[in-house]
Amino acid sequence: MKSSIFYQTLLAVFAIFGSLYVESENIPTKNPWLNDSVYPISHHNSAQTDASVVDGPQQGKRLKVSEVKTVAMAWCSAPTLKKIGDETIVIAANPHGIVKIRASGEAFDVVSNEPYPGREDLHAQVTEEKLSSVMSAIDKRRRNKQHWWLWARSLMMYKQLYLNQRTMGSGAYALVDKEGYHYTVFDRHYLLKSFDNNEVMTALTPIKHVNMLDMLPSEIAAKVDRILGINLTQDGYLVLAATGAVLVFDRELKLKDTISFPGEYVENSIALDEHNGIYVVTSKRMHKLVWTGRELSQRKEDGAWASSYDVMPEGEALELGAVSHGSGTTPTLMGFGDDEDKLVVIADSRKDGAQIVAFWRDNIPDSFKQKAGTLSRRIADQRAIDLGTITVEASPLVYGYGVLMMNTSYPQPTPITMDVVSNAFMAGVTRKAPTGVQKFNWNVVENHFEKSWLLPDVDNSDWMPPTISASTGLAYIANKQNGRYEYLGVDWRSGDIQARWVFPDDSVLWNSWGGITTLLEDGDFLLGGFFALKRFDVDGR
Repeated sequence: MKSSIFYQTLLAVFAIFGSLYVESENIPTKNPWLNDSVYPISHHNSAQTDASVVDGPQQGKRLKVSEVKTVAMAWCSAPTLKKIGDETIVIAANPHGIVKIRASGEAFDVVSNEPYPGREDLHAQVTEEKLSSVMSAIDKRRRNKQHWWLWARSLMMYKQLYLNQRTMGSGAYALVDKEGYHYTVFDRHYLLKSFDNNEVMTALTPIKHVNMLDMLPSEIAAKVDRILGINLTQDGYLVLAATGAVLVFDRELKLKDTISFPGEYVENSIALDEHNGIYVVTSKRMHKLVWTGRELSQRKEDGAWASSYDVMPEGEALELGAVSHGSGTTPTLMGFGDDEDKLVVIADSRKDGAQIVAFWRDNIPDSFKQKAGTLSRRIADQRAIDLGTITVEASPLVYGYGVLMMNTSYPQPTPITMDVVSNAFMAGVTRKAPTGVQKFNWNVVENHFEKSWLLPDVDNSDWMPPTISASTGLAYIANKQNGRYEYLGVDWRSGDIQARWVFPDDSVLWNSWGGITTLLEDGDFLLGGFFALKRFDVDGR
C-alpha cells in the first residue's frame, strides 16, 4: 500500500475519474539454465505465467486438413521446444514414451519415438492404427449424439490405450535445460533424463532415470504418491512437486534435499522466481520455500512463508465434482522487473464459488492491513470469480497486472466425476460444458483485483490454459461451437474477439484436453490433447 504524496494524488484522481489500472508489460526474467527456445518448460517459463514471447497470429480463418500436421500419440499435455543451432525441435513426452519432432520451417517430421525404460512392450502396443480406431469409434458416437454409447466408448479408451493411474501423468510436465538435456517424469515415481547429443537427426534417448521413492526416507516415501510437476532453479537444480513433498535434484539426478507437508496434498506444479523462491500450493496452504543453493528452507529469515486460504472440506469438494482437494491451479507469479507489486496468484476452492487469490511474494508492505474475510495478512486480495465454479483446474494466464481465469467445473459430470476422458468428450456434445473466462486487473494503488471483462460462453471442456502474445496483445483461447473445436483470438485489454480459427471438421482429433497453448516461432499453434500432437498453420506465414 502506497502512502507518498504522489500516490495520494493518484488516489484523488481515481476518486474523480474512476478505476485506475496501471498497465505493466513486464515479463519474467529468463531463467539462464533453460534452453534458449520459445517454450523450454511447461507453462512457458519458470514463473508459470503462460505468456508467450512469440509474435502470434492475428488473421482468423477456417482451416483445411492440408493446413494441419499431426503426430499420433495417446495424449500430450505440453510439448517442449529445443533449439539446435537454427533448427527447432519439438519434444513430446506422453504416457508411453518421448517423441522427437523436427519442426524447422514448415516441417513436422518424427525423428524418434522412444519408450520409457522398462515400458518397451507397452509402447509397442499403442500403434497409430489403434489410436485411429479408438478415435473413429468415439467420433461416430459423438456425431450421432449417442450419449450412453459415447460414455461407454470413452471409458473403453482407458483400457484400449493403456491410460491408467500409472501411465496417465507420464510426461505431463517437462523441461529442456540450456545444454539440451530433456527432463520429465514417468510411471508416477521416476525422474528421467534424455539426450540426443544436440544433433538434429539423432534419436532422443533416455540416458538416466531414478525412482524417487528409493531416495527418500521411508516415512516420507510412504506419503508420496506421485510426481506432479517439474521446474528449474536459477542455478540449475531440478525442483519437483510430489503429492506430499517438494524435492530438489541436481541434473545428474542425485537428490539434494526435500521438504514434506504432513496432512497436506500437493496436486499441482510449482512456480519459481528469479531468487529461487519456490511457490507450492497444497490442499490447505500456500507455501513459499527458498532454495539457498545448498538446501530447501522454510525459514522466515530466508524469505520463506506459509499462508492458509479458503478450501472446502475434503469430502464435500469431491462430492461436488472437484478433482482437487484444494486449489486446482499451479501457482502463477505476477509482477516482474520494476513492477511495484510482486504477487503469486491461485484460485481457491469454495462451495459458493471459487475466488482469485493473490499473496504478497516478498515482504508485506508495512502499511497493509489484513482484509476482511481473508485467512492471512499474507493475502493481498481475493475476489469471487463470476463463473459459478467451485474449483479451477486450468492455471491462471498472467500478463503484466492482468490475469485470466477459466471455469473448469463440469455442470453435468458423468456418473464417474473423476473420469476426465468422458467428461472432456461429452461436455458440449451430450452434456453441458463448463463455460466462461474472466479477466481481472490488479490495481497497484488500492491493492485489489478489479473486474476487466467476461466472456461467458467460451467452452472450456478441454481445461486448456490460454496463452497471450505480448507483441499482438491477443490471448489465444480454446473453444467449441456445436461440438466443433476452434481457437479464439481475444483482445487482452477489451475482451473483444478479434479472430477465430475454426478447425477442419467435427472430429475429436482436434481436441486439446489437458494441454497448454503453445505458439511456434512462426505463430503456428502447437497443441496436444488426446490422439495426436497437432501443428496448425494458422496464418500461412
